[in-house]
Amino acid sequence: MHADKNLYPGINAHLNSYLQNEPGGWRSFHSLHITDLDRAIDAALPPGYFTRAEKSLQIGEFNPGGGDERTSQTTPDVTVYQAGQTSRSPSAVAEVNAPVMTFPISETITDEDELTGLVIYQAGEGSVLGRPVTRVELLSPANKPNGSHHEQYMVKRLETLKSGLRLVEIDYLHQTPPLIQKLPDYSKGAQGAAPYLILVSDPRPTLEQGKTDIYAFGVDDPMPIINVPLAGADVVKVNFGEIYNYTFENSKFFRALVNYAQEPVHFDRYHEADRVLIQKRLEQIRSDAGKGKS
Repeated sequence: MHADKNLYPGINAHLNSYLQNEPGGWRSFHSLHITDLDRAIDAALPPGYFTRAEKSLQIGEFNPGGGDERTSQTTPDVTVYQAGQTSRSPSAVAEVNAPVMTFPISETITDEDELTGLVIYQAGEGSVLGRPVTRVELLSPANKPNGSHHEQYMVKRLETLKSGLRLVEIDYLHQTPPLIQKLPDYSKGAQGAAPYLILVSDPRPTLEQGKTDIYAFGVDDPMPIINVPLAGADVVKVNFGEIYNYTFENSKFFRALVNYAQEPVHFDRYHEADRVLIQKRLEQIRSDAGKGKS
């Protein structure tokens, strides 16, 4: 039982579970979705801004001194640049979601993060690219706690926030722990934990005074619409649900993976209450199919 549309109001539990349990599955989604995020955000930006897409936290080995020792460097998914004068974008408070909680940025960074490494940057003042203001990261399993590149990611995260850039981290990975240790861990069945999170960190005016807004949503919830911070008071309104559905609906492969006649793979990795919600959703989908509804 398949459909050309995403029949969930938000994250498609069938696709999301498959991608996290099939070797290389997340990489295929990541490459397509980050491109769609890049294009959608670029189109929505106010005058004076543009995006530049890069591979998701790519780990590239190189010899900085030409010797045998190798080191790693990471790059963000999407960087938003300011180029020249900008016009302030209108606020749309009534049309965007409010965060479910807010933390000081300092509480989202562990003490160990400051000791993990050193990154050297070349100043880009006066560059034709302008200056970066916001980074967007679509998290991959390897970057989450216990992942093979988690330490490298956390180093890059800390350096990004120290540099004053705004940071958006999209976490659709319910089977792995959240980046912020003080958040309840859905993967361990913690009470009150959400399966999906979007973190928006703004380290202004200083890292110590900056805040991280947490947008949490469940298996049967629509995805949030968020005002992503840019330079000054500028924002760009991002409808994450529209972009997610575009990625889903424009991939025959993803649509073929979703069989609503069955439960998602590793169904037990969802909380009991969420399994009930998913089953109710499937019952409705099957009922509508039996009545000939699209």
